[in-house]
Amino acid sequence: MIKLLIADDEALVCIGLQSMLKWEQFNIEIVGIAHNGAQEEEMIDTLRPDIVISDIKMPIKSGLEVAGSVRKKYGRLPLFIMLTSYEEFQYARGAIEVQATDYLVKLELTPEALSESIRRAIGILETYQAMESYPKLVHRGNIQAQRDKFFIRLFNNLFENKNQYLLQKEDLDLDLPGAAYLVCTCRILGPDTVPPRGDKLVALCSSTVQMAKDTLSSVSPCYVTSLDLRNFAVALPVPETDPRLWMPDIQKLLGDMASVLHNYFNVTIIGAIGFAVEDPYLLRESYLAARKALPAAVKERSFVFFTEGEALAQEHLLFDFSESRSEIRRAFEEMDTRALYTIISRMIEIFDGRSDLLVPATDAACNILYMATSLLADGENIVEQIFENEPEGYRAIYQMHTIEEIAGWLIQFRDGCSDILSTRRQSYKEQVVKNVQEYIKRNLGSKLSLNQVADVFNFSPNYLSHLFSKVAKVNYVEYITEIKITAAKEMMVRGEGRIYEISQKLGYESAFYFSKVFKKVTGLSPRDYMQQIESGTEDVRSQ
Repeated sequence: MIKLLIADDEALVCIGLQSMLKWEQFNIEIVGIAHNGAQEEEMIDTLRPDIVISDIKMPIKSGLEVAGSVRKKYGRLPLFIMLTSYEEFQYARGAIEVQATDYLVKLELTPEALSESIRRAIGILETYQAMESYPKLVHRGNIQAQRDKFFIRLFNNLFENKNQYLLQKEDLDLDLPGAAYLVCTCRILGPDTVPPRGDKLVALCSSTVQMAKDTLSSVSPCYVTSLDLRNFAVALPVPETDPRLWMPDIQKLLGDMASVLHNYFNVTIIGAIGFAVEDPYLLRESYLAARKALPAAVKERSFVFFTEGEALAQEHLLFDFSESRSEIRRAFEEMDTRALYTIISRMIEIFDGRSDLLVPATDAACNILYMATSLLADGENIVEQIFENEPEGYRAIYQMHTIEEIAGWLIQFRDGCSDILSTRRQSYKEQVVKNVQEYIKRNLGSKLSLNQVADVFNFSPNYLSHLFSKVAKVNYVEYITEIKITAAKEMMVRGEGRIYEISQKLGYESAFYFSKVFKKVTGLSPRDYMQQIESGTEDVRSQ
């Protein structure tokens, strides 16, 4: 369970916080109550909570002082939600300085507000946990991170086909019922008081994106996706594709969001809005249009709309990345460092000295970046490691303005990726197969065809089949059969239904086919097996 510590010098506040929510519904255990700053820090040292709800002003040490001290000792965790009786802005700024996930005014605190703040903290906690371990695909614990990857793949045309897109959309419980959708790409500018990199910047930007999500979703259903530290994208529904019917509303919606974020975090939000598409699968076209318009937004420091004239003016500059994309996908899937090195080197040669190709070169570099973070297990940590000595890490790609800078970034990525992946090939492949096996066990009620599972994991069926056989020492179909028949035997021992009910629970098309497979594997029909269980035959229970 998630461990929570409450710290406030007012006993009634502590009691109120304990009773305000049903904490078990959030998988949270309250492990302690502190009544001053010194006691709070001591309990953090001994209990090591995941989340701390702390009053800002307390005896002995303030909540801000405790948070600052704890941050130096333990890094990102625990997460702090700061409480105060005051509404002065300097307290909010102080909360930002110690990377608090939220800042709540006691007099305005409601169960709904506290619930939202807790959910926000849990989401950040899960993100940190996901960064420190291999991601488990579509595990409910880090579903937001998986949804972010889904939209990154969608925006950058990284799905092999529409079926793969639909399968992952369904698996992630994503609902896109609008008549049409568009993408707005946003950038966070400032403030000058925050260092260009480090935990303070991470806390500021993650809090800004979260508040952008909260602000927008309170008005219109939308999906906000972090692209990197300072850039995020918003997929918004509109009534139809004709921009005359939605431009004023979208302008106001985004303007209001930017105003809220500026007042709260002292940041400036600028962005570019693409055109609307009826099929969400085509959101990549709206995203690309928004990306083309983003330089104008940066220049004007405001929100701008893509126009058809821009498309005609820039079309001759576009670089066809489609062939390279499929080659790079294969290289990442197979951890083929030699192929990856060759492909990126070829791209660098194409862009060398071509200042007119700055926009497509930047777009190609970003595509490679997104492919690395979405296709590689632990991908974000890998690219962080490659660019760990750069002031803004791998995100510096968005601050580059010359073709030489883009080429330098690609060279650094190419060399670093080749070095790291060459040492991780076997462990990475083992983890991929382990993730597939866990997915199969969680979804035994589905048919689990090779094509379907390959689509879920964003691999080609041939590659997944080859990898599975090589690592698991059994082919994919045999593994599925073995796991399902083992589960069927366990269900029979526990008396969990009749034969046709068990076959349905395990995703078989018919009880007849299930019986045929069962007999082939065990040598007994399901009926004979169940009869021997009922008669108490010991060797059946151990089969």
